[in-house]
Amino acid sequence: MTRRIGLGLAVVLVFSLLTAVMTLPQVRHLRTLVPNSDDPLLSIWRISWIAHILPQSPADLLNGNIFYPEKRTLAYTDSVLLEGFAAAPLIWAGVPAVAAYNLLVLGCITLSGAAMFLYASRLTGSAHAAWLAGIVFAFVPFRFDHFPHLELQATMFLPLALWWCERMLATGDRRDLYGFAAAIVAQVYSGIYYAVFLVTALAFVLPFRIMSVSSERRRALVKPAVIATLVAVVIVAPYLSAYVLNRDLLGDRSLTDVRRYSATWSNYLAALEGNLVHGRWSAAFGRSERRLFPGALAIGLALIGLARFDRQRLTLVITGLTGLVISLGINTPIYDVLREVVFVYRGLRAPARASILVFLAISGLTAYGWARLQPLLKRWATVATVAVAGAMLLEYATVMTPWLTLPQRPPSVYTWLATQPRSVVVEFPIPRADRLDFTYEGFYMVGSTVHWQPLLNGYSGFFPRSFLDLTEYAKSFPDERSIGYLKHRGVDLIVVHGGLMSADEFGAITSALLARSDVEAAARFEELRGPDLVFRLRR
Repeated sequence: MTRRIGLGLAVVLVFSLLTAVMTLPQVRHLRTLVPNSDDPLLSIWRISWIAHILPQSPADLLNGNIFYPEKRTLAYTDSVLLEGFAAAPLIWAGVPAVAAYNLLVLGCITLSGAAMFLYASRLTGSAHAAWLAGIVFAFVPFRFDHFPHLELQATMFLPLALWWCERMLATGDRRDLYGFAAAIVAQVYSGIYYAVFLVTALAFVLPFRIMSVSSERRRALVKPAVIATLVAVVIVAPYLSAYVLNRDLLGDRSLTDVRRYSATWSNYLAALEGNLVHGRWSAAFGRSERRLFPGALAIGLALIGLARFDRQRLTLVITGLTGLVISLGINTPIYDVLREVVFVYRGLRAPARASILVFLAISGLTAYGWARLQPLLKRWATVATVAVAGAMLLEYATVMTPWLTLPQRPPSVYTWLATQPRSVVVEFPIPRADRLDFTYEGFYMVGSTVHWQPLLNGYSGFFPRSFLDLTEYAKSFPDERSIGYLKHRGVDLIVVHGGLMSADEFGAITSALLARSDVEAAARFEELRGPDLVFRLRR
């Protein structure tokens, strides 16, 4: 047992170091640097909200302070509850939320590689092969394309689920069955997309694998399987019910969105432009969310791994084919059937993300391929493994740009808002219906983590009707019609960021507001980018 723990810690340590190197310069700027995207800002707000609300009002966990007065706004996208629970002690201890977010991203990549090492070790019995499988799963180009997405880095429960599944079928031990169920539940709470894809794959894998074991073992597993299923349903039902309620309010994903994020065959040749080896020739084959190249070395070893066939390899093949078909989205008629039969697929915007099952399968088959070659290498096996691992890391190495530097000190207006009694806040500039630009919504959300006042603004996977109405009225702000609408929405404070708009627009807006008898200037703060003005709205 001590030896196993020591090996596990060594594996985690190695993958931690590899993750730090492969994602440079992230590890050197944990407190300030994030990918230049809205999604890291969304994630910083999500984990901050979880840490904020858990000690005060756990019943309001999903009722984030954005899109006021809407309910369940944390569930307008993946709520990343498991990641939020993990980050909460760090934030309570005073770790900046930006640093906590970065540690979560790097930690998820590390644990994903380590989990694949564990699974591949069981499949092949070879630590050498397991290292290569872990590298493929942890650093495939898909990772770098989705580096801003916290929930899409939380893939460690996918190989863990298959690992426990193999143990359960081999031993019939109910503890392994419970571990299998726990991995699926953990995947639900860390990333719903992958949970849906995993359960879909298991629906094809489990029937034939269960029939391959003895009838005595099947009978022994029936009762604990029923118990585990019921417990899992009880655990996930309250969480998933929030998404069902939101679906009634927000509707299904549009086919336009689904089409945009459905993969094509050529996308499996695409890496990021910043990929040092493949970027120049492959970038043209894909676009954001659809850069799905698994790597040449991984493909070659996976093909060697398929030279022999058994139930474990068939499990990987079925899992990979399931992910491949789903990833093609509406480019295959099968996805239309899925959307009709399995309602959760109507809420998924990006079918291409199911490619994670393809990478899971290729990682496992890579291990089989290297395990097959290992006996031929004899005493050079370790040296060859290190050389191939280095070649893989070079093949996956990607220069990620651009980056966004967040200030270590929040703007003064947010500190001031924290001193005010409960007030409904709206911040300008705001997206306009004729010019939808959500550039600043993420910054407003991060700013709200300082004061936690109810906020009309927001950014998420869905936008409620109330926010879209707000963008319509914003076209003519601050005329009588738009001010009347803000009063109707219960707004108390209007924040106008002069540094985020032209001088002419800022002057026109502030002059019009000051000319009104139902508006008074409440505060002014000078920032490097320009002044922030706060106006109090009298009703």
